[in-house]
Amino acid sequence: MTTLAVELSVDSRGPCAIYIASDSRITWGDSGKRWDAAQKTFISNTSADIFGYCGSAFVPTQVLNQVARQIEAGILFDARASADERHGRWLNTIKASISNSSSAQFFDFSILHGARDGVGIGCTFHLWKSTFTAKSKEWKEKKIPINTEKSYFVSLDGTGASHLRTRIKATDDTQTKSTSRGAFQQFFQSLKDGDDDFSGGAPQVVGIFRVREPQHFGLVWKDSRYYCGSEVVAGSNFNKILWFNELFERADGRTKKLLKGAQKH
Repeated sequence: MTTLAVELSVDSRGPCAIYIASDSRITWGDSGKRWDAAQKTFISNTSADIFGYCGSAFVPTQVLNQVARQIEAGILFDARASADERHGRWLNTIKASISNSSSAQFFDFSILHGARDGVGIGCTFHLWKSTFTAKSKEWKEKKIPINTEKSYFVSLDGTGASHLRTRIKATDDTQTKSTSRGAFQQFFQSLKDGDDDFSGGAPQVVGIFRVREPQHFGLVWKDSRYYCGSEVVAGSNFNKILWFNELFERADGRTKKLLKGAQKH
């Protein structure tokens, strides 16, 4: 299953980023049959769109990768398309892909789509949830309202959502309330403590800032490097991407320590 969370970050000038975070565990029937290095978050490298899923793993991993390739090829929409237009086109593409099936063993799943309209101060962030019910082969879709006055988890989904809500409620009166770091610290700690048997592996995070295209972030987790849910066991040029540690502090991808000059939480 999954712990899937969407977080809005707000600074003194207003909304500045939207993130989708997930665990990396896929299970087959029970929590003992699992793989803890699955990719559950996706981005477009050429448009301000990020995605995450919960529920059945097979179809979302296939169709989200296909959609991302169509976006990056420039054939699904052009750079002038609004967030609403982009959402409609990728969802129709996924629906068409799933319709090309016969007696397939599909199961229920939900996809979260975060997007940005505009660039810089004054840009707006959007979020949709699209759910497929396998038995009826029906789609249910809703645009989730976003409160732009504070940093918070806009959406929590998956089998681990209730555990994370309990943690957040217990820390409502602490100094980390309404901060991105506080939200992610609770998310990471829930995974580390094993609150949900069906959520595990390293966390993975994608996000969109006010400027630039979406990014996959590197995570320093239990003193190892992870990217897209998979451990980076060999490599170089680590600091070509942004890294965070378990406290949602900026980390140095090479040393795995707090990045020089980064704010300590």
